[in-house]
Amino acid sequence: MPISSSLVAFERVIIAEDSVSPSVAPALQKMLSLLPRHDAKVSYQLEQDVFHFFIENDIVYACITSGHYENRIVFGFLLHIKDAFKASFAGRADRYPRHADLTPENCHGFSSTLASSRKMFNESPQEDKVCRIKEQLSATREVMLQNLDSIIERGDRIDTLCDRTELLRDEAQGFHYNARSLKHAVLMHQINIIIGAVILLAILVLIIAFSVCGIDFKKC
Repeated sequence: MPISSSLVAFERVIIAEDSVSPSVAPALQKMLSLLPRHDAKVSYQLEQDVFHFFIENDIVYACITSGHYENRIVFGFLLHIKDAFKASFAGRADRYPRHADLTPENCHGFSSTLASSRKMFNESPQEDKVCRIKEQLSATREVMLQNLDSIIERGDRIDTLCDRTELLRDEAQGFHYNARSLKHAVLMHQINIIIGAVILLAILVLIIAFSVCGIDFKKC
């Protein structure tokens, strides 16, 4: 069968597996140690076998295929067992299981799910919904690439667009700063006018008082 075995590993330790041959165990452990520490999809080939890895949240979902097998189906299978594993140990496919629960003792029972999923994909991979979703995503990606190509053909290169965006952002920040400075200057000007008017009014009052009552206010 195309997918010959599958497994789930955490911190480079296999916690559930289906039909992993002891003959590939050393090479498999070496590959696990070479995997990136971030979410990724990776494939390695060893003689006639191809090892596929799907890494998410430090959990590795992997399978081994004999010879060439479509990546669309392989990673559709890995997505399927990922969702099944998270549903089994986190309650839902959109949640992550607790790392403390990811031990061979706790996860050994998931091996039967790996086996049934492998059988389903080997017998009718074309019926899997995940594969169709991946095809739709691939089609969307092609449309996006075509749109980018049309932009480049019009002469609007991506780096130019980025420069324009950066320039507009800088101009917006400068306008915001200048507006605040202008508002502050207008406010201070108004305050100065009010203070000057108060002082002038006080002087006029004093002049009138002096003219009526005298400097020593004895006439009043």
